[in-house]
Amino acid sequence: MIRYEHCTILTMDKKDTIIKDASMVVADGKIISMGTENEMIKTYPQSARIDLGGRLVMPGLINNHFHLAQSMFRGFSDDMTIDPWLFERIWPLQSAHDEKTFLAGARLAMLEMSKSGTTTFVESMVVNYGLDALFEEVSSSGMRGRLAKVVMEPREGSLLPPALTQELDSCIQEARNCRRNVTNPDMVDIWLGPRWTGMYNPHLIEVVNGVMDDDGFISTIHFAEETADIEAMKADGYSSPGVFLKGSGMLDRRYLLIHCPRLGTGDLDILARGKVTIAHCPVSAMKMAMGYLDVPGLLEKGVAVGIGTDAPACNNSSDLLAEIKTAALLHKHQLGRPDVLSAGLALGMGTRIGARSIFAEDIIGSLEVGKSADFITIDLDYAAPLPDYNLPSAVVYSLCGRDVRDVFVDGKQLVKAGLSLIYDEEKVRSDARQAMITLLKRTNL
Repeated sequence: MIRYEHCTILTMDKKDTIIKDASMVVADGKIISMGTENEMIKTYPQSARIDLGGRLVMPGLINNHFHLAQSMFRGFSDDMTIDPWLFERIWPLQSAHDEKTFLAGARLAMLEMSKSGTTTFVESMVVNYGLDALFEEVSSSGMRGRLAKVVMEPREGSLLPPALTQELDSCIQEARNCRRNVTNPDMVDIWLGPRWTGMYNPHLIEVVNGVMDDDGFISTIHFAEETADIEAMKADGYSSPGVFLKGSGMLDRRYLLIHCPRLGTGDLDILARGKVTIAHCPVSAMKMAMGYLDVPGLLEKGVAVGIGTDAPACNNSSDLLAEIKTAALLHKHQLGRPDVLSAGLALGMGTRIGARSIFAEDIIGSLEVGKSADFITIDLDYAAPLPDYNLPSAVVYSLCGRDVRDVFVDGKQLVKAGLSLIYDEEKVRSDARQAMITLLKRTNL
């Protein structure tokens, strides 16, 4: 049992409770009590103590959309339209991956995410580089991960490179086999990641729905992203993406939908009646000119919308605090309303609402008794001479991931005073540099 004391706790619970002069007591990876320092000293006088030096304590951040395979590609495909970006840079580089280069990039991504306050992430599409090896790597990182095995059905005329192509049955079998290794799905679990964008295929969704029902999988899918997909839906008699969600059975299953810039106005009401959730990635949406999603409208209707940084190849950063700020600003600008998507609501998308979006709200997302001890600390004095009368505002509008000092997941400390306790940071960076050199040689790029 450990009592973390001398701090301010931004709980991010449903009441947005803030506890000053606070202590939090953790045992066996769970929060067992919180309150003022005096209360906790009286109640738990014999517990071990860790002085947090007056820092801010808040829930670990949840990055609900990421591509580990693209973690080393930042700066290599900037300011390009989608076709050359994908066909000339991203797919050739991804096709050149083997297990060693892929894991080097994965370690780099997890180092960056953990040091900037992310404690849980969703990898949306693991292809042929080694799902089992990634599962072991994430398990040893101390982070929470949801690793989606890509599920595809190769079709004639597909532009997808052979190295990124896999038969439908083998995709499903690989996911099932790896999932047998899962001992604690709250920490690391295997999901399904149907490959869909530009490859409209109702049969694939039918198969995935069946596997979800039979085996209890959760799925994440890029959705309502390409005009061609919307046109194909309409040709099949579905007037909008929302109508397809309802007609295909996706709406009533645990799908995390990614991006969704081409949802129709009436689709918001349809989503509000289902189980599906949304991964919103504002930086990549703007950088790749994907289109606009009415996130404030979805939130108002009760749809769980979380925040994702997407791939470093189309973001150039894995800093979720920066992404949260971008989300808050984007929608004010787009809608011409400074009062939409407040700092507190945007921060909720990266914490409590983000946990709902990955179907884990009972475990993480807020600091409450009984939940897992996933928390980060921020030294406000280290960051800037910030006022403390509006902590959500300070965190969202004034800070970034570099201001995170400590990171804990399930009660285990992963980052201390800004340095990783899990990884040899220079080795991770060195391995990633060498892996990128290897990929460039293989592709002649």
